Amino acid sequence: MSIRVMIFLFIYFILSFYVAYNGWAWLKKVYGFRYKKTYFLVMFFISISFFLTRMIVVPGLSWVAYGWLVMFAYGLVLFPVMNLIYFLTKKRAIKWLGFGVLSFYLFVFIYGSYNMWNPVVVSYDIEIEKETELDELKVLLISDIHLSETIGNRFLNKLINLSNEVEPDIIFLAGDVIDNSIEPYLKHNMGEILSGLHAPMGVYAVLGNHEYYGGDIPIFMDEMNDINVDVLVDEVTSVEDLFYIVGRKDYSVRDRENIADLTIDLNQDMPVFLIDHQPRQYDEVAAAGVDLMVSGHTHKGQLFPANLITKSMYENHHGHLQKEQLHTIVSSGFGIWGPPFRIGSRSEIVEINVRFVH
Repeated sequence: MSIRVMIFLFIYFILSFYVAYNGWAWLKKVYGFRYKKTYFLVMFFISISFFLTRMIVVPGLSWVAYGWLVMFAYGLVLFPVMNLIYFLTKKRAIKWLGFGVLSFYLFVFIYGSYNMWNPVVVSYDIEIEKETELDELKVLLISDIHLSETIGNRFLNKLINLSNEVEPDIIFLAGDVIDNSIEPYLKHNMGEILSGLHAPMGVYAVLGNHEYYGGDIPIFMDEMNDINVDVLVDEVTSVEDLFYIVGRKDYSVRDRENIADLTIDLNQDMPVFLIDHQPRQYDEVAAAGVDLMVSGHTHKGQLFPANLITKSMYENHHGHLQKEQLHTIVSSGFGIWGPPFRIGSRSEIVEINVRFVH
């Protein structure tokens, strides 16, 4: 075990104890709770549940882990404030402080679940000043499905139903279709459902960082090919000689090609669409003559206040931003990584109505 890992675990368990101790202090002061050893033994198990999910498969354990991660993260924000109020009020407010924290957690779990499991269709209208035989094109952008034991067939069926309602001309999958491992995808025959994604001009995808994490890219590529999804890995394709689609390797991959090299031989009089998992390098992309770049990856922070962090990290962390002729659209994603809750974001797919101005 490396020194960094040891330091991380030491800090994690110190902070976990701090969160757990606040719960113990409230139970003891308000209700006279006496089972101290049992309480901390249970809390220790809960605090390591996320690590256990990486080593063993136990039904329901992942839900315990995700619930704890949410309570832990928000607890680090809430409890210092609660502790200050506790001492300023000379300990009189402890009962209501505890109920306030419980109410907040209840709100996060209920409202966060609603935002996660009830996806919406978000629409944007853009104009591209390029010559093509088309007047309009309806693009469906889907990103960050994160298929796993958590994001399974039932939720995937919602995706297919929403896609059918949109009736797109073409579909772009902007990476992270799977969440690390291909195993749940194969185990639950998810490909049979995902094959329901169809559009007259085809379905095109790129690899996200999570496809690389699991080391299952060759299998993933074969699975996508079986359901007629064209995965572009630093490749360019022309769709019916009407427009180009460029698909890039993920930004985390060191050997991915420069966007300028990918577009250098393209006819710049035709529209150029780029699918790139991470919303980065907008200046280079604009200079390369791209008209529309679609991305995901950010999840719009997924849980407040992380959306404030992603907003500071990315020039466009969600929605539509135009730079010169380049339109950039970033989706908050259909699925999630980790805890299945969203605060300050919503599960979505994106309808992009493109109008070509001749």
